Amino acid sequence: MKLNLIAHLRRLSKYLWIILFSISCYLPKVIANGITYGDGEVFKGTYGDLYFEAQGNGTPVVIINGGPGAGHTVFLGWFEFLLKSDFQLVYFDETGRGRATRKIDRPITPQMGVDDLEALRKHLNAEKIIVLAHSYGGIQGLQYALQYPQHVEKLIMVNASYDAQSHAMNIEHVKHVTENRYPLRWKELLKLRKQGVPGTDERYNELLSLGADMYWYNPENSHRLRKLRTWNRLDGFALQTYFDIIGDDAEWSLGGTLQGLEVEKDLKGFNIPTLIIAGRYDQITTPKIVHRFLEMLPPRVAEIHMFEKSGHWPWVEENKRFIDVVETFLRKNETD
Repeated sequence: MKLNLIAHLRRLSKYLWIILFSISCYLPKVIANGITYGDGEVFKGTYGDLYFEAQGNGTPVVIINGGPGAGHTVFLGWFEFLLKSDFQLVYFDETGRGRATRKIDRPITPQMGVDDLEALRKHLNAEKIIVLAHSYGGIQGLQYALQYPQHVEKLIMVNASYDAQSHAMNIEHVKHVTENRYPLRWKELLKLRKQGVPGTDERYNELLSLGADMYWYNPENSHRLRKLRTWNRLDGFALQTYFDIIGDDAEWSLGGTLQGLEVEKDLKGFNIPTLIIAGRYDQITTPKIVHRFLEMLPPRVAEIHMFEKSGHWPWVEENKRFIDVVETFLRKNETD
């Protein structure tokens, strides 16, 4: 009798898990501080459906996700300070990410993200937008500014990559840290290379230095990253998009559709006011990577702010200063 009861409970728990998982795919809304999240708009882009959530009025500040493959939800609750400054805050999922169309009949490219952003601008009926790009999102944000400078009022690059080489530097730095900090794990990685195991293998994630200490000044802050959780599986990381853009050997060398993307020559006449934010302890988009971008820009186009007690997420670790820096930059006139 006892064994039958246990078996029955196990069956019930299995069905309950299936039901909860199914419900999680369709959770409608999350409400926090009087703002409703998860009820954004889907509209048609060049490659499929695109998704955005907009709050407030004024010039749109569009946040471009990192990864590549991350969706918008990691930012929820952190950037609402922009609403007090009379900007429209726009969270956005491009092709292959978040709640946008995930699968298309070709590999995802950086240019698709540019095309998606232009489709969003037109859909918002905005003559100009402000682009706030984080991490890999800097590549798409900068490309949009280069291709559509007439539609970009200002550019904010937060711990951001900007070309193929910057992302390759990211990969090489992670390998360098692993080799010097964890020599035994490095030897295991070299064995995988000799065996011809590609960087998509899960063992690379286990052996490479990709933990919280690479992303945070204080790794204990990692639990604070997400202010809101939607519990919707559509908001999960899009791994195939990551491999499409970075390549099938993604954790070891750069390939994919990002390969060959250069910007240095295109930046010679760049004149869009640009704010560069970096974290001193960011081991993913290192200060060296960020300063390389600054040196490519013409004089007086950009200002840089180094956050001395931050890693890859300065709006979390030094939130007050982050808000002050961004608000001050946005208040400046282009003629200042």
